[in-house]
Amino acid sequence: MDAATVYKSKIDWWIPAIVLFTVAVAFIGPIIDGEIFVVGIVVAASLAILELVMFGSVKYQICGDRLGIRNFFYRWEWFPISKISEVKKTSGILSAPALSTRRVSIKFSDRKILKSSMPLEISPRDRDAFIARLTQINPGILVK
Repeated sequence: MDAATVYKSKIDWWIPAIVLFTVAVAFIGPIIDGEIFVVGIVVAASLAILELVMFGSVKYQICGDRLGIRNFFYRWEWFPISKISEVKKTSGILSAPALSTRRVSIKFSDRKILKSSMPLEISPRDRDAFIARLTQINPGILVK
């Protein structure tokens, strides 16, 4: 069995912007209500840590003939690479386990895998290396 290769998610500029916005809002609330400034610091720090852990935990792993996807809320979910029929570079905004609009769209030959006709969209930091690794494992993948 091959060694596992882990790909972290590419992170677009808007992810840190969300964290900064959350921190700012956490400070503004207590200031407007006249609360103690420490409350704002505690709430802002807690939310920032939670968001950083959530966003930093999105990763993709190729292990043998399986593609694994993990984020903070979900355990590893595994998909068979042998069932991938098509891979395409996209820049979509569909809801997906991806932190960037520069994504890889993956279609499976068996609709039962995703229980949907929609493709799986993920955003590995190095899309070219990721696609090359998938096609190395399954040469039958159509790359668009």
